[in-house]
Amino acid sequence: MDKLNSRERLINTFEGKKIDRLATYDIMHNACLIEYLADKKITPENAEDVLCRAVSKVLDMVRHFSVPKNMEAVIETDEDGFVHKKEWWTIQVLERPFKTISDVVEMAHRDIERIHECIGKKKVCRQAQFPTRLFGEDCEYLEEVKLDFKRVTEKLDGTIMVAPESCTLYYCLERYDITWWTYLYNDYRELAIDLLDALTDYEIARIESFADLSVTPVSFTSDPVGVNDSLLFSPEFTLNVMLPRTRKIIEKWKSFGYYHIYFADGYKWPVLDEVISWGIVDAVDPFEPLSHMDVKRFRQKYPHITICQPIDCQNLLYAGTPEEVRKTTIKAIEDADAKRIIIGSTSEIHPGVPVENALAMYEAARQYKLHG
Repeated sequence: MDKLNSRERLINTFEGKKIDRLATYDIMHNACLIEYLADKKITPENAEDVLCRAVSKVLDMVRHFSVPKNMEAVIETDEDGFVHKKEWWTIQVLERPFKTISDVVEMAHRDIERIHECIGKKKVCRQAQFPTRLFGEDCEYLEEVKLDFKRVTEKLDGTIMVAPESCTLYYCLERYDITWWTYLYNDYRELAIDLLDALTDYEIARIESFADLSVTPVSFTSDPVGVNDSLLFSPEFTLNVMLPRTRKIIEKWKSFGYYHIYFADGYKWPVLDEVISWGIVDAVDPFEPLSHMDVKRFRQKYPHITICQPIDCQNLLYAGTPEEVRKTTIKAIEDADAKRIIIGSTSEIHPGVPVENALAMYEAARQYKLHG
């Protein structure tokens, strides 16, 4: 068949149509890989261009577009007293301004007020952001995020960038810490629900400001569903509190015609029937072997849903050999019947992944011979 571009290849994959080769998709947080692919040393001045060039060499789709401008870590304290360690690909919360649950309650009230204020003014809300490098964190207004996103995509030589993702409950867990969040939810449930609803409303406003299929056809939500062997939260909380708000966000994305990826860390078998029954999820992501997310089992149970990112980055890509990576990649492809699968790492190509292992994964996917 004729060669497809990345957009066509991805859409055909989501729709179960014929493709010329398998699509690749990842997060690229490895400076050595970026410099190897771009054949250029990263500097603060050329970082964005070098990253775009590297991504376009091997990926059909990318997310977490983090530009490596500050190669050294920076520690900053924000207006609310949170101390962050900022690295080019991530932000770590070192200290939170909470000594008692009263501090948490006060912050939650203030956050809700500021989130609604930002919605009204169509501004980017610092209190509704995931503390990592996603996209648009430094913009002032929501419309600027879309403009900057479009500017970057024009440098990607056809590679598709996933729309800035929605991670509502993750915001709470990262901002408040899972321990304080648990206290807040158990002791001040109405307030905790109000905070989740404010974050959901903010995501809806952000989607309405951003939506434009000409910029990207793929949207993304993320939930902290599981750990390696079980759900992270109770089934009652997961099914009755977390997922209904996620569904509302996905429905908003789908109302604009997006292909939607549902990302859930860890063991997610207990929620998949519910999520897929909505009829609005096109792909599930990722498929971590350590969390028993078996590709063949999923393909047999959900033949119409696309599988994303099945190659383990915790052990295999980090410590395996290129040949082991190739064999595992081919096995995942064949376990999925070589259709409706998009190859990438189970999280990201992090700084510890050897360049040759990342290349082995991408090459195995891109060179796999499709039949029929």
